[in-house]
Amino acid sequence: MNPNNTELLALCFQLPDLTDDALPEWLPMIPAGTFTGRDGRSWVNNNPEAIIRASMAYPKLPFDIEHSTELKGPKGDEAPAYGWIDGYRVSDGVVEAHVEWTDDGVAQLRGKKYRYYSPAFRFTADGQVTRLSSAALTNKPNLDLPALNSEENTMTVPVQIVTVLGLAATATADDAVKAIQQIKTAEQVALNRAENPDLTKFIPVETHQLALNRAESAESKLNEIATKESEALVDSAIEAGKVAPANREMYLATCRSEEGRKQFAEFVKAAPVIVSKTTTTKKESTEGHASLSDEDLAMCRHMGISEEEFLSVRKQEK
Repeated sequence: MNPNNTELLALCFQLPDLTDDALPEWLPMIPAGTFTGRDGRSWVNNNPEAIIRASMAYPKLPFDIEHSTELKGPKGDEAPAYGWIDGYRVSDGVVEAHVEWTDDGVAQLRGKKYRYYSPAFRFTADGQVTRLSSAALTNKPNLDLPALNSEENTMTVPVQIVTVLGLAATATADDAVKAIQQIKTAEQVALNRAENPDLTKFIPVETHQLALNRAESAESKLNEIATKESEALVDSAIEAGKVAPANREMYLATCRSEEGRKQFAEFVKAAPVIVSKTTTTKKESTEGHASLSDEDLAMCRHMGISEEEFLSVRKQEK
């Protein structure tokens, strides 16, 4: 058991006889040393000053009837005070309390409606009394209060709530508050991450789209430059007489890639002049078909293809 957890127990004392109409002001609350309850359990009051200090954490403690503060109050029922404990002293090791009676309390005492009073106190697992909790007028001597598991707040939580929060059925209100606080903290962390994303892992949509637009624009410009370079390269070769004008589109296709342009440039550098700038005449074959010009024949020899293959390619281009 957690040593900070305490149980609650009530002792019982007989009220003193009222003499000269004087009401009792100082009443014994916690016996000195070791004392035993009716069930045989023992408790220890070996530091009355510490008990008083802990009890004074509450400015005034209620003096009710039949321990309504401890039994009815947690359920939301009325638990009126008939007096208030507002001071303490030690007498031969006994913790005594000063009581300020209310008008209703005075009426109860003068009417002799109750014969006993019962202080309720908190104690640890090893029986050490920690503080006074309340006191009550009673006609039930030696009343034991139900044991409580937490000194401050032991109210259990409705089963619907503990189920949603993933808590045990015995969870206290403090447990529920702690679970709710953890959920709120986790939610706030998630909101902070959404508002302040890690830029090493996430790129805003607008920035991503802008980058795509710029990339597409750059690619378009590069393609335009490459096309102009290819046309200039092939047209220059045609002008130099190293490539037949009829093969312009074929060589432009070859020059679409950077590697293709390099290979074509090397080819043109080593190629002989095969087309003169003067107009050539085509010879007609004996069969009436268009024959190849001298430049075309030179191209066939250079490319290592037959006249028929050359004519077939030219026919497909047309």
